[in-house]
Amino acid sequence: MKRKNRKLFNSQEGFALIEVVASLVIITIVLLSFFGLLIQSNKTGKSSEQIIDATYLAQKEMEKMYNYFKSTKIETWESNFPYAAEKDEVNSTGNTTKYKVTPFNAKNKEVIIVNAEDMSPDKTVRITIEVYDSRGEVLKAKVQNIFSF
Repeated sequence: MKRKNRKLFNSQEGFALIEVVASLVIITIVLLSFFGLLIQSNKTGKSSEQIIDATYLAQKEMEKMYNYFKSTKIETWESNFPYAAEKDEVNSTGNTTKYKVTPFNAKNKEVIIVNAEDMSPDKTVRITIEVYDSRGEVLKAKVQNIFSF
């Protein structure tokens, strides 16, 4: 056994240049595929985080609406609506009124739009909350609920 090991270590044979280059190419291909996978995973994680944050903001605003409608009457809901100060910034069309909300402590400075639609015959109000990116272009989350009196 010792003689075989000595022959192996005393041998002057080495790797050919082609073998070395081929092994480097194979290692490079394997590493590049892993780097691509890591980069894509990072992008997906960041996108998921933004959607979760936007959904959380929408949920928080909807909880505010729930508390508001729980303690108000159908005759006075529109005049005492929490976002009435911002009402003039966005047009009112038909029986749907849009309110632009400026969120506090928003991580990515999202834009929140609250749509309130009065459905008077049913004594209900449909609230739709949309959360857009900081430029107000890409919809990140949308939550809708109907409150009855």
